[in-house]
Amino acid sequence: MEANDVKIIKQYDRHLIIKIIAALFFTLGFVLVYFTIVINFELDVDWTKDKQVAKWGKGMSSFIFFSVIAFGLGINLMKRKLIIFDLSKKRYKIEFYIGPFHWGSWHSFSDLKRIGIFKNTKDIFELNIWFTNKRHVQFEKFFDYEEALAEARYISEILDLEILDASDPRNPVLLETKME
Repeated sequence: MEANDVKIIKQYDRHLIIKIIAALFFTLGFVLVYFTIVINFELDVDWTKDKQVAKWGKGMSSFIFFSVIAFGLGINLMKRKLIIFDLSKKRYKIEFYIGPFHWGSWHSFSDLKRIGIFKNTKDIFELNIWFTNKRHVQFEKFFDYEEALAEARYISEILDLEILDASDPRNPVLLETKME
């Protein structure tokens, strides 16, 4: 794969407050795992008595359950998304990552349908890539319509997709994909 054959679209960055909340969830998860280990070794459980073993198991399962929930929420808040387009092989990959850990799978360009420009309630223009199964991926936000349109035209030219301008939700328009 040559560099010219690969295009990467990165999801916009998370806000600092989201990163802080995710770090707090990870910290909570590690604290709960630590307490699970400490309690496990410091409790004096008589393994011949069923009631003590049941009480120990209930305590351990709740610590483990809440640590899994905390780690899950932290991971969900910290994961980022890349869309990698391999133009030579006509395929794309939606790749999620947290730090050095990446996962995702390749799909054919035939799943791609169009690029959408939408205006949200905060007057921000969002660019989405729509798939044939009505699924979409939001990948960029712009404050200026012209910048959003230029980016949509660039991507539609590379991927040979149509552009749906739905910045006015009451009047969506399919735009010409060729640049003048």
